[in-house]
Amino acid sequence: MNFDDYTRLINKTEDYIEINLGKQITLSDAAKNVNFSEYHFHRLFSKYSNETLKQFITRIKMERSAIYLATYSKISITEIAYKYGYNSSSSYNKAFKKHFGMSPTEFRKEQERKRNNK
Repeated sequence: MNFDDYTRLINKTEDYIEINLGKQITLSDAAKNVNFSEYHFHRLFSKYSNETLKQFITRIKMERSAIYLATYSKISITEIAYKYGYNSSSSYNKAFKKHFGMSPTEFRKEQERKRNNK
């Protein structure tokens, strides 16, 4: 495989993850999507994306859910948690706070404050 092949592997995996963000995506699922063994896929994905599959999925979920929080103030945090594959709002809150250093509620309030000050 050359560099372009690896780029396609990463891009195809990213597309798969984007489409399935609301589901629990396993290493096995992602590897099957690109016809690699789990071991080989994990090694290649980590090398070329500079993060593990789990780290990548978590980051994407956090980034997309943050956009939702900032954009759709009428949608509850619990609904957003479920939309992005979390089983409860508490597990989502914990992951969000770990990623952004503040709770989803604090983040939403901060975004509203910024919009109102413009």
